[in-house]
Amino acid sequence: MAFWPTKYDDSRRRRTPPLPTQVPAQVAVRTPVETTTISGPPRGVAEARTALRLAQLLRGTITPLRGDTVLEILEPHRPRLVPKPVNPLPALVGKPQGQMVDALLRPIGQIVTDVLLPGVRDHLIDRLVAGRTDHEDSLPGAVDLAEAMRALVGRMRGGGKGHLQAVVSAIETDARATADALTRDSRPIDVGGIDRLARALLRFEVRRMALEALGGAGALQDVIYQSRRLARYSLRRATEAIEGFVADRGLKTLHASLATLAQADGLIVIALRNLDDQEETKEESGPFVEPADRKAMNDWLSAAWRLSDTLFDLVGKAAAGGELDDLLFAALLRQLRSLHHFCADLTHAGRPATLDTLKQRLVERTEALAKLTGERLIETMLRRPTDAASARRLLGRGQSLAQLLHDMGLDGELEELAMHLVMAREALAHNG
Repeated sequence: MAFWPTKYDDSRRRRTPPLPTQVPAQVAVRTPVETTTISGPPRGVAEARTALRLAQLLRGTITPLRGDTVLEILEPHRPRLVPKPVNPLPALVGKPQGQMVDALLRPIGQIVTDVLLPGVRDHLIDRLVAGRTDHEDSLPGAVDLAEAMRALVGRMRGGGKGHLQAVVSAIETDARATADALTRDSRPIDVGGIDRLARALLRFEVRRMALEALGGAGALQDVIYQSRRLARYSLRRATEAIEGFVADRGLKTLHASLATLAQADGLIVIALRNLDDQEETKEESGPFVEPADRKAMNDWLSAAWRLSDTLFDLVGKAAAGGELDDLLFAALLRQLRSLHHFCADLTHAGRPATLDTLKQRLVERTEALAKLTGERLIETMLRRPTDAASARRLLGRGQSLAQLLHDMGLDGELEELAMHLVMAREALAHNG
């Protein structure tokens, strides 16, 4: 499984304002999954830290001094009625490591199985299921903690395994409930909708890594299935949103299309998950069967291609002097910019060739659009008498196109258009 970034790498953006931070801001609209989130820090923070430290100590060479350290870190967790353990290792110097470990585990076993492992269980369930965190204090990594829990259960020869299985079961149940809730949501895509789906997929990644660390093979397969299901659903929702605008070009469908493409980073996360799924399930494909994951991606790319044609048709007429609201013109250009961002920054070994073709098409048609706008602006300025209103409208649209060229990194075309814009601006100022 490839591990992919959660946002666009700002280091590759050219002189443009930075994108939002890795975790998008909370939005007012709450999904069914978000309503299950409980505020406040997770339980068992102290037990989690101690368990992680104990697993690290038990992996190293066991010495009497290390035995003292183990007893010291466990002392705060010792139940009141449990006798204080005595370090047995000084009497076992020179004995095999396995024998020394067993001797050390005997007096601390009850603390580990009755206190530490239940605490780790509650901590992992709070974080991976309830989504609880502590922003004021750094927490041990959930996957590292899952590995430590499995290691401790192994050291105890299965003691406390029920706590480990409780975490596995809770993660599996939550994953299924999350996928069910999200895939039943039929509301139109709104601002933040794609990003919410992308964040949900990232949580599935954490679930998968935690289950791998815990050894929950059966639950892991179910979570992988639910993740694939959610990725396909997310791509279908994005496809529906932009197909709607291609079909009727109304304000309602424009809003859905704008909201979808404005979340290009979230779309990249969803697409990367889909491409990972295709890579992991190559054996399912055949000459007469198109796997569902590949179909979802192909449908999205076909819709993106048709949307680009629609956008260029609309902005081309406007750039040539046609009537179109300036705010709408700018909104259409933002969609083109987002499409280019998606094509340029989706990096994956299984990246479809269509993305490269669409990216080149976007570049070529934007260059042609900028050239047309510059030429039409000069023609308007040379016309006598000069139509100042048309010239100013074309000037504003040329400035919007210059920003699009800038964002695409097309410096040569940007310089040529900028020259036309400066000439027109000076002429308009001179004519009053």
